[in-house]
Amino acid sequence: MRMVHMSIPGHPEATLEGYLLDCDITLGQEQNRPAIVVCPGGGYAYCCPREAEPVALRYASRGFHAFILRYSVGWEAADFSPLQEVSWVIGYLRENAEKWHIDPKKIVTCGFSAGGHLALAAGILGENKPNAMILGYPAVDIPNLPGVNFMAQLLTGRRDVTDEDTARLSLSHQITKDAPPVFLMATAEDMLTGFGAMPVANQYQKLGLGYELHIFQHGPHGYALADETSADGSSRLLNPAFAHWHDLSVAWLYRLFGQPTFADTSISRMRDHLAQLGFTLPLGGS
Repeated sequence: MRMVHMSIPGHPEATLEGYLLDCDITLGQEQNRPAIVVCPGGGYAYCCPREAEPVALRYASRGFHAFILRYSVGWEAADFSPLQEVSWVIGYLRENAEKWHIDPKKIVTCGFSAGGHLALAAGILGENKPNAMILGYPAVDIPNLPGVNFMAQLLTGRRDVTDEDTARLSLSHQITKDAPPVFLMATAEDMLTGFGAMPVANQYQKLGLGYELHIFQHGPHGYALADETSADGSSRLLNPAFAHWHDLSVAWLYRLFGQPTFADTSISRMRDHLAQLGFTLPLGGS
């Protein structure tokens, strides 16, 4: 695995970290893999670490190149800067697809809560759109009500947001027939964004678009992986039932993009390396 780290041009507060899996031609496994761009949640006030590295590493463990976009937050998010940043990332991955062994037609945004809002915005409003989206308990629509319109204030850079602002930043009504396929999960007990996934699924159903929706009965907002890797020491964030969402999302991606293929080639090249050093293994050696 190789790691990459860079700043987003023109957006000094935003960074991209990537976990690139080995694609070793000497093992006969040189292949272009799908890439996941993880957008953590945090209400556009911060990027939640529980929804960043643990999620990216989990997808890497299943054979995907995985990236974390730590987008601009707080008042730096004005003018919807995060949307510009995720769109740039998608374009950058496609430009570097050959070098990094990325399949440019298999780039996925994966976001949680406000990050789900961003991942969805990339798919329906971005200049460079992903090929699929995975949305965890997404904050899809923003009502213009005191105490709950803070995302609109941060994304506009103004405290006095209007109904037009919140309508422009609310996404369910902006989904059109060219929206990418989407995988959605949430819990019925989520009091923050529990119903965010539903209007997206409803709109996809009306338009005849591909989607998969999972509503788990129990649990609060912000589960992330819902296991020990993302619970940050809190038993409240453990839920074996909800934790199945990740395997379900991988199965969905396999159905969408196709199963990974592997060549029937030896996993050892010790004979070749020893030959370069002047040694010869007997027949039957590795």
